[in-house]
Amino acid sequence: MTRLDLNRPVRELKTSRRCLTGRVSLASGGTASFESSLERDWLIALDFDPSISLIREQPFSIYYDYLGRRRRYTPDVLVESLASDGSVHTTVYEVKPLDELRANWELYRPRFREAVRYCRARGWRFKIVTERDIRTPFVQNAKFLRRYRTILEQPLLAKQLLYTLRALGETTPQALLAAAYLTEERRMAATSELWRLVALRTVVAWLDAPLTMSTPIWLLGG
Repeated sequence: MTRLDLNRPVRELKTSRRCLTGRVSLASGGTASFESSLERDWLIALDFDPSISLIREQPFSIYYDYLGRRRRYTPDVLVESLASDGSVHTTVYEVKPLDELRANWELYRPRFREAVRYCRARGWRFKIVTERDIRTPFVQNAKFLRRYRTILEQPLLAKQLLYTLRALGETTPQALLAAAYLTEERRMAATSELWRLVALRTVVAWLDAPLTMSTPIWLLGG
């Protein structure tokens, strides 16, 4: 399988008064640019997926003919993900609002057809994602939790939480904090450490529904 070794996007980020632009900090230590809120949220979702090992925005350009003219198309993002058997899978994503896709499908179809051909030739997959894929509880949870990935660890609180969770088995944040600490003050102090453990996937939570104090949680490997 072909593996990209590009260090920068092939197309520079454009600024626009009508679009939300910026960069998302990645767990790898790098950043990825976005040109809309949908792209931003999709990058956040990809970055929070533990199976994904590489995220590359604006990864390559391809050329195709449309209405007698040679045109250029650059997909939004390429990712490499690790399967359970250790194999690496590459997916190229195009992020578009659903109404824009519907309104401009005849214009977009030739570029997407060429993108599918290009990706298949390399053993990759090409996929279009819309707000139906992106505006999900998982993305909202990722937005909430990612801020805790970089907070300072509190080792004593972490040790107590993990010890108690190991004893309880699958439980909820509310029940874990109540079992680990007698006072409300200590429970409140330990809450941010619990979210840090969830953000780092040391503690596993069900993230496909809104994250609450009643969400099921358990130990990784437990």
